[in-house]
Amino acid sequence: MSRRSDSALETSLQRAEHTYIKLCLGLIGVLCLLVVACWGGHRFYVRWQEHKLMRQAHVAFDKNDLRWATMAAQRAYAVEPESADACRMLATVAERQDNSEAIDWRRRVVAIDPNSMPDRIALVESALRFKQSTIAAGVLAQIPAEQQNDARYHSTAAHVALTKNDLAAAEQHLTMAVRLSPNDPQRQLKLAEVQLRTDDRSKRDAGRALAERLKTDPRVRLDALHVLLDDAGRWRHDSASVELARELDRLPDAPFADRLVALGILRGLNDPDFAVSLTRLEAESTQSADKAVNLLTWMNVHGLSLLAIDWSKQLPPEMLGSIPLRLALADAYVQLRDWAALKAILQRGSWDRAEPIRCALQAKAAHESGDAVGFETNWVAAVGAAGADPTNLNLLQTIAFQWNWSDKATAVLWMLAENPDAQRDALQALYRYYVAQRDTSGLYRTLSRLVAVIPHDPALRNNFAQISLLLKAETSHALVIAQDLHKAHPHDAAFASTYAFALFQSGDMKGALKIMRQLTPGQLHDPPVAAYFGILLAAAGQNDNATEYFALAEKAKLLPEEEELVAQAKASLVRQ
Repeated sequence: MSRRSDSALETSLQRAEHTYIKLCLGLIGVLCLLVVACWGGHRFYVRWQEHKLMRQAHVAFDKNDLRWATMAAQRAYAVEPESADACRMLATVAERQDNSEAIDWRRRVVAIDPNSMPDRIALVESALRFKQSTIAAGVLAQIPAEQQNDARYHSTAAHVALTKNDLAAAEQHLTMAVRLSPNDPQRQLKLAEVQLRTDDRSKRDAGRALAERLKTDPRVRLDALHVLLDDAGRWRHDSASVELARELDRLPDAPFADRLVALGILRGLNDPDFAVSLTRLEAESTQSADKAVNLLTWMNVHGLSLLAIDWSKQLPPEMLGSIPLRLALADAYVQLRDWAALKAILQRGSWDRAEPIRCALQAKAAHESGDAVGFETNWVAAVGAAGADPTNLNLLQTIAFQWNWSDKATAVLWMLAENPDAQRDALQALYRYYVAQRDTSGLYRTLSRLVAVIPHDPALRNNFAQISLLLKAETSHALVIAQDLHKAHPHDAAFASTYAFALFQSGDMKGALKIMRQLTPGQLHDPPVAAYFGILLAAAGQNDNATEYFALAEKAKLLPEEEELVAQAKASLVRQ
């Protein structure tokens, strides 16, 4: 009896245990379903929010409301960081505003959708637009071969080739683009333009014939005339230049700027039609303030400032009161070095938003008149009137460079470098300036900021590492950068020479020579690379080889510190 009771109890407990297990599993299943449902609901809500915001962004963009389009796209990106549409919109708005941040947004799109060839091409085009040819070439090289049979790909590849002055590759790509898109006159005209730049006469003849044919197509007529005019000017075909200029001037739909181009050609070639064309444009310009300003500016550029001032007396008084026209007349007085007349016109009327330029012109008059105090006072007033406005500050730095006030111009550029919206362009302008001045310390200061603003540009990082090594600043960090770049781009001669130099400075002569000897003979014969290889060979006691590479390095444009290294290495060869 006891055994039956125990058996029944055990069976009962087992049933209860099974029941509890089923209940627990059921509860777990329900919880899992709730989690999945909540997650799915959240994802649905996120997608709905993103689509709703992007609809608003696209509508605003179509209405040219870039501010609202940006705000809506930024909110969509905050809701869904994997929204390729939001990143595309932010890139497109940045391009419309001529802001190089577009490159970073295009990169984000490619990271989200790496298999999208149109997005890769858009990234290349954006990089080219902002003169980041290294980025463009790198992205283009990553496009799979099976996606390259595309007209847009070949057009973009041709553009990249042109940044390297590789006309043969550009022509090859454009020929393919035209073959794949035979009804696109823009691509045909680009092919003609490239053929006209080659040294092969038969190709130039073919390009000229193609451009002449496209000149009859209303879609590209003006562009074809420009291409043919450039070609005629390049080869000094004066009679062809005159005929094309007359044709451009006669076009009923030719913009005023193009007619001024034609006028410049007629004047430059002393054509009798110049006086007639100028008189016609003067009469037309008395009816339009914009045309009057453009004509006055053209006259100033072409050395006709005295004629410009005389003609301006025919303009209506209300037109003479406009700020752009007064600025054009002020420039005429600058060209004529008539400082008294310049001061007089600067005192007339209110200059409103042009106050920074007025003060800058007053500084110019004071400087040329020998008034040092007035020069400094008026320039400080010009910068103060510009405030934090990037447009005005850019105008001031441009003017300062034109007047050879380099210290003033660079000071303004460093001010712009503190503005998040303008810092990239300002730093790149500073970089170009310090390269031209061979100012290594200025380059180091600029590059240390540029690599923070554009952290993914390999060429900038390499230049920063190279300059750091030359100045013996942050050498450990420079070695790490150089090593990473060489690892990622083992066949790049510039990166290899920087890494080899870093190893040399750290005492690893064997490693430095090994890196350099992995380059091809053609790469080693490139003058800047040859300079570094010669330095290493001289330090290693390989005198004969070093002498050969120093001879090649004479064509290199080196910084003062690099020249000093080469001079020291050559001196060691003499001592040995």
